[in-house]
Amino acid sequence: MAEPIYYQWQNEVLCRTIYPMREAKLRDFLVYYAEIDIWKQYRQKTPETLGAEIEAWKEAQARAAEEAYRKFLSLRDYFLTADVRSEYATLFHPLDEAEMSEINHLHSAFVDHWPKDIRGERSFVDMQIAFWVNHRDLLRDWVKSRTRRLENMDPSHPKYMTERQELRYKQEVTLPMAERELDRLRAFLATYDKVESRKLEWYRLSKNDPAFNTPEDVFLRTYTPTRPVSAYDIAVWKIEEYKASLEGKNQYELLEEIYQRFQKEPRRFPLWLQYMVVHFSGMRYASAHHSWADPKDLLIRLRAPTIETEVKTLNDDALVQRCQEKISAYETKSGVVPKLAFALEKTWRDQIGWHLPSLKASSVGAKRQGLLNLCKVEDAYEVSRMTTEQVLEALRARKTEFPAWAWKQIVALTPLRLTEVTDAGWEKLTPQEEQERLKPQYDQIRSILDAWMAFDPSAWREEHGRSHELIVTRAVCNETAEHIQHLRGHLPPGGLAARPGWYIKEDENKLPGLPRPFYKHPTSAQDYVSGASILWLRFSDSPPNAWQIAKQVKSKDGVGLLPAEFGSKKGNKSSGGKGAKAGAGGPSPWTYKIGEMITRSRTLLNAQGQKTTQQQWLRWIHEATVVEVAETPDGEVVITYETALPDEDDATSCIGIFKKPLAWHLSDGTEEAYHRSFVGFVPEGQVPMEHLRAMLDWRKILRKPNDANS
Repeated sequence: MAEPIYYQWQNEVLCRTIYPMREAKLRDFLVYYAEIDIWKQYRQKTPETLGAEIEAWKEAQARAAEEAYRKFLSLRDYFLTADVRSEYATLFHPLDEAEMSEINHLHSAFVDHWPKDIRGERSFVDMQIAFWVNHRDLLRDWVKSRTRRLENMDPSHPKYMTERQELRYKQEVTLPMAERELDRLRAFLATYDKVESRKLEWYRLSKNDPAFNTPEDVFLRTYTPTRPVSAYDIAVWKIEEYKASLEGKNQYELLEEIYQRFQKEPRRFPLWLQYMVVHFSGMRYASAHHSWADPKDLLIRLRAPTIETEVKTLNDDALVQRCQEKISAYETKSGVVPKLAFALEKTWRDQIGWHLPSLKASSVGAKRQGLLNLCKVEDAYEVSRMTTEQVLEALRARKTEFPAWAWKQIVALTPLRLTEVTDAGWEKLTPQEEQERLKPQYDQIRSILDAWMAFDPSAWREEHGRSHELIVTRAVCNETAEHIQHLRGHLPPGGLAARPGWYIKEDENKLPGLPRPFYKHPTSAQDYVSGASILWLRFSDSPPNAWQIAKQVKSKDGVGLLPAEFGSKKGNKSSGGKGAKAGAGGPSPWTYKIGEMITRSRTLLNAQGQKTTQQQWLRWIHEATVVEVAETPDGEVVITYETALPDEDDATSCIGIFKKPLAWHLSDGTEEAYHRSFVGFVPEGQVPMEHLRAMLDWRKILRKPNDANS
């Protein structure tokens, strides 16, 4: 019997498509906190107090040296093998011979140009990775382009099947071959973290010490500490051991470890963080807009045609009688009284006030339209009082009424996907389904679904703020932060541009709790309060949209979007010097224009030696939520919950927990790479405890009995 599915990441197909980095980000959470805790345990210890742990560390380092060198040799020998066709032939059937030629060409570069000594090895591997990433990206671009072409091609086109097979071949053979080679290149580069220093030491000794005659392989396989063992060494070793223990664990095994952490120290991990770690870790980076549509709204729209038919087919006498019955029901509560008559909310009471008078009109046409409008409102009110599950069950009961393409669209945008999705192509209609969708017999259902899907692309925001259920399948940085604020009891406005003003306004309110609300340019670790937003600025070569524009705003202590010296009409000397000319020591200094929108420009020389003007716009670029500031073996770091930064590899862009040095956070960067940040904070509001308990039901999360909620 299949295990029940409560959350979308428990559906294997959804997990693969929605959470491409699921296990990686769950591991990151565990490792980051292990780093903090292990360093706290060891940072005050001296070699005298470490005792047997030093000997165990030496033994472990000896084993690690042997293993690291073995892995290094294996990957080096692999890339120094000119022809690896036989290896790929065992993995891919059929083999893409053209891609195989590209792979062997890469190996030939290793064979022909492998550095003569260790000093050039790492940079050489780096260079080959850059080359291969470009090759891989060209394949990705081809796949995207061909996918778009086929989506717009008539399936009856004579080239359609041929091009479709070619696309599938690229997706299932060519691209995976290229990805596999890139994975091995990166694994090879990673071995240098373990062997490079020892290889450099061997090279130095072999060149400078005539008495030194130890072979390289013996030297690298034998670990000899070059300095006294410190608490730092032991802590890093313990962290690496813990990290290794997590490799290969699936998401449920990782969640079990996370659950044990939460249970052991519940006050350390706020509920908003627990929710985000469980339900968002590894989710893909893309806008949440159009990822959810209200199933209640759909049910209302689907039932509307029946109501229209019923009212329109009433003869005049029956219409008058029905109108009188409705008037009595609402004014005297006699007869069959609709649930709407007892509504207390102003929104619903207003609609009664709008439509009921029409039932008293002298015109039959006005009566009919008023009755139709009122009946639709009554139905909408009844649906609004249904639970999400009741609505989903109502939709499931009508499944046979929908053509396959329509059901697929409904499933993709509602929680029905939890149990209904079984295929990786669940989000998009195939070309054949698109053709079917356009047939005349589906005009009505197509019109209903199109209106439903287009009604409010950002409806997820209000719904999550109300229900706190997991309804989106993707999110970008500010949307991730908004989810967190919903869980903290707040409903911030959408978009990065609105966030500074919201925090400044909240700074003025009387919301209880400490620390008090603030919006400031951070200057110390104390400014990074758990639950606060970090908002970054950056200059861009293209104008920002309305959601990104950085309007002039200052913190209470007078810090604005730019340092005062940037406003100089003569530019900043660090850009090339006062009065510098393009081509004479580089580009001219940046000149800033400070207005509602902040821009800067400078003069450059193009490839033909002609002067050109480069212009940039200041915009809000990113938002993260502070988890905590902590000490690790490598220094003080800020732990955040956010998305991978926009300038990182799209292949790894996802949602989860991240860490960066405190010093990086406190820096504005250089003028060229300017990235000033501000921190905004408000204490928790009315935290939705009942909803959080439901979403953090560990019996459902782990899908096994436990006493997590006892």
